[in-house]
Amino acid sequence: MKNKIKRILIADNFSNPWNLGFQVQRGLQQNDVEVRIFDPRTAKDPHAELMAEMDSFSPSVLLHIKDRDLRVEWLKEAKEKGIATAQWYPDIAMPEWLIPYVKNTDIFFTMAEGLVEEFKKYNLRTFWLTQAFEPSFFQVSEITPEDISNFAADVTFIGTLGSKEYYLKRRGYLSRVINEGFKFRWWGPRLPRKFSTIPLIFGRLGRAYGGRFIWGEEYAKAAKLSNVFLAFDAAPQIRKSMSDRMYIAVGCGAFYMCQHVYGIEDVFVPDKEIVTFMNEDEMMDKIRFYLKNDSLRKQIAYAGKMRVLKEHTYKIRTEQMIRIIENVSG
Repeated sequence: MKNKIKRILIADNFSNPWNLGFQVQRGLQQNDVEVRIFDPRTAKDPHAELMAEMDSFSPSVLLHIKDRDLRVEWLKEAKEKGIATAQWYPDIAMPEWLIPYVKNTDIFFTMAEGLVEEFKKYNLRTFWLTQAFEPSFFQVSEITPEDISNFAADVTFIGTLGSKEYYLKRRGYLSRVINEGFKFRWWGPRLPRKFSTIPLIFGRLGRAYGGRFIWGEEYAKAAKLSNVFLAFDAAPQIRKSMSDRMYIAVGCGAFYMCQHVYGIEDVFVPDKEIVTFMNEDEMMDKIRFYLKNDSLRKQIAYAGKMRVLKEHTYKIRTEQMIRIIENVSG
């Protein structure tokens, strides 16, 4: 089925290669959509440059990703030009600044199915659109001895261990892994440098830090070379609120073990494609079990990867997005 939508303008923060806009751009291009990107943070005159871009490019859709740097009134001006507006919000937080955007975009996509009804209070054209995996961003050329030294571990975690409440819980889980004697390595933003975190930074958890945030090929190497890729989502009680970490890690070939997210079994089959746990003790029991069962662990990792490549790439996800926009817009 051919797309009616031929051109999409994506507005996002494009300052980092891991920002969602780049992956959405690649997925859309694979669906034969012509894409241009616009970053209001770097534009000298964001309003004038956006209007000029819309006039010269004539997109069918202005797709806004998350942040408030694209002003609400600009969405209204896009609609006055006959351009459909859509927003994909890849977060579970519902800050006050977000609500006017939800109200004033034609179509709103949330990454958490459990928040659809809440967002529908402001926009009836709200849909669940979970994130995905872009294989071309995570190609591995070769695995070197240095890579093995850096990334091989019994258990790996990639993410944030900041001071928010749900991050603090992660620290406890990960400290338990270390204290049980497993080789553990984690990657992500540095721990916040505060007086209260000095013992943590110089403690066993701090010493297990890989030293940087990783992405792309390094992320893929960490996923491949870890026996267990451990993960925690911010709000597991919110139905299908899994972050893109799941799709990326599993797509890279990781054996993915995560805190159970309500509804996750509709996306991956537990104990067949990924493994989930409900609490710290169950996590440790499963780490011990699967580290002793290499063939089963590899079988699950492979099945998960095949599921991602079949159903959860950005080519597939953006095609789903296009179909929704076309159906709603007529």
